[in-house]
Amino acid sequence: MFSFRRVVHSFAYFAATLAAIAMFVLVLMLAESAVYAVTGIPVSVWAMVIAAITAAFGYAPLVQAMQRGLDRIFFRHQLDMLTAIRQLGAGDLAQLPIEDVETALLERICNVSYRSYAALDERELPDGGWFSYPPGALFIEAGYAGDTHEDYALHLNLPAASGEARLWLGPRRDGRPVDAEERTSLESLARFAAMSLEHARLTHKQAEAARLDSLSRVTRQLHSHDLKNRLHDLSFLAHHLGSGKLDEEDVQRMLTAIRKVTGRMQTLMQRMSDPNAPVDPQLAPLDLVNLLQTSIRDRLWPESLQIDQAYEALPAVAGDADLLRGVFENLYDNAVQAMQGQGRVRIEARLVDACLTEIAGEKVQQDSDHSDYSDHSARMAEVRVSDQGCGMTGDFIRQRLFHLFATSKSNGLGVGLYLSRRIVEAHGGTITAESAGARKGSTFIVRLPLWQSSYG
Repeated sequence: MFSFRRVVHSFAYFAATLAAIAMFVLVLMLAESAVYAVTGIPVSVWAMVIAAITAAFGYAPLVQAMQRGLDRIFFRHQLDMLTAIRQLGAGDLAQLPIEDVETALLERICNVSYRSYAALDERELPDGGWFSYPPGALFIEAGYAGDTHEDYALHLNLPAASGEARLWLGPRRDGRPVDAEERTSLESLARFAAMSLEHARLTHKQAEAARLDSLSRVTRQLHSHDLKNRLHDLSFLAHHLGSGKLDEEDVQRMLTAIRKVTGRMQTLMQRMSDPNAPVDPQLAPLDLVNLLQTSIRDRLWPESLQIDQAYEALPAVAGDADLLRGVFENLYDNAVQAMQGQGRVRIEARLVDACLTEIAGEKVQQDSDHSDYSDHSARMAEVRVSDQGCGMTGDFIRQRLFHLFATSKSNGLGVGLYLSRRIVEAHGGTITAESAGARKGSTFIVRLPLWQSSYG
């Protein structure tokens, strides 16, 4: 196939050949002069060998230098693979925070390929998602199977460990169409980008595994020493408070509080020792509203905090009271910390119609007014915990919020919400979050199946 670029590169070979011949003649003359001055022989085979070796070793670098120079003059729009590989380096990409890796990779691809925007679609992969640069780039609906899209110039398939993803590239900034040669270069670039992305993700997984191992070691050590001793002290105190020397009402109140604290600390230590340990809830009919009211009443709230409660009458849910109490107390903790102990927390409980469908390998709940899923509706209990705190960005909620060690707090471990999600999912429910943005508060939504629906 005819290509003007190949013609120009052919000229580089022709010019380099002439330059190599000139170099051969020049070196031959110099070598002959040197040999004659030393030996007195006018013509030497050694001089020809030296000249030939010099010309041969200099030929290939000269051709490449000329081709790059001609590309910079005539083909500024073409992809420079050497520059692209340097910019997409896997080592540099792995140094970025995990939530920035995909966006940074897409930004670099846009820069080297002269694109205005690009997107990475991994929704067909387990735990995959949609990433774009810039973040507001045009969105393609899940399940789109076409090879072309009106908003994107072309798409490239990216190999992945468990399937295949798609790299969508927007139009060129200079408006040029994509020719066959550029597409071939972009396909090579896409394969290299996939390897860089996989390397960066594996690096972060290894770092996370190392942190998990360190956390497990620390918590086991705490369990064996300081916290274990404190638990023994609290249990000993609770035993002597029951001797009858204090007012009976005060004694009972203190005993109840101390026993609850010790029970929660024991549960916390067991779960902190291994956040990935299997969750096995002991399901039974549970009055969810009573559980919420009790957990709120027994908690010590900051004086400057206001609690609003709104409950509808709910049938029993299928739940483990101790595990779910820990989930809601973690949500209370997050709300208090997000508002720095000042503001209003609202806890609501109601019955909702939910629809369950499998999208991108994840269980997603949708509102019942979506008629496409009306045949899969189910009644569930929903609890909403809302605060007026610092809020969260949409990207953080979608990509990081419920992952292990993901935290927006400077002194947080990023374990609480990860454990909460595992507990809720072990109940057959879901936990999600909403936020209008930074400094606009957050709402956590827990949905749990009803006992009658599960075991009726």
